[in-house]
Amino acid sequence: MSENSITFETIRKIQIEEKTLSKLAKLPENFYNNVSRYLEQKRRIGEGKKDNEIKNLERIIEDIFNRRERKIVLSALLTARTNIPPENLTEEEEKFFESIMQIIKNRRENILNKILKAYEDKLMVKVVFKQDVDEFVGSDLKTYGPFKANDVAEIPEENFKIFLDMGIVEEVI
Repeated sequence: MSENSITFETIRKIQIEEKTLSKLAKLPENFYNNVSRYLEQKRRIGEGKKDNEIKNLERIIEDIFNRRERKIVLSALLTARTNIPPENLTEEEEKFFESIMQIIKNRRENILNKILKAYEDKLMVKVVFKQDVDEFVGSDLKTYGPFKANDVAEIPEENFKIFLDMGIVEEVI
């Protein structure tokens, strides 16, 4: 979309879409730059005076920006939890989104994952193997083994239960 095709009606239509859609509306290419040029052109024509049209245009642009900003922040939270990225981000918004995602990921790693890891670590059982066991992937998706008879190791509780039922291990108390 060229800057000449930005009109008040185009901007108003985008505002309505942002109000009605739960996800980000698709913006024309270079939307923010073109809107900035359009607003500057309107200000020049108005020779510096703030008429109602310019004030209204500024409010609409700010409303679009605020709505999209809120949707991007919420999308970052959703993406951090589901790995489903948002659609219809502009280049500027993509940078903002990535910055927020990095903060959320760091927070999740530093707090939530440590809490969950501490709990996960408690679900380990110390065992002695009664027979040789080949290398295996535990319920925590980590690799264990291979083990020889009489080897002592810590394995996930879920795997312990399976091996115990099979008579392969005994719990070390």
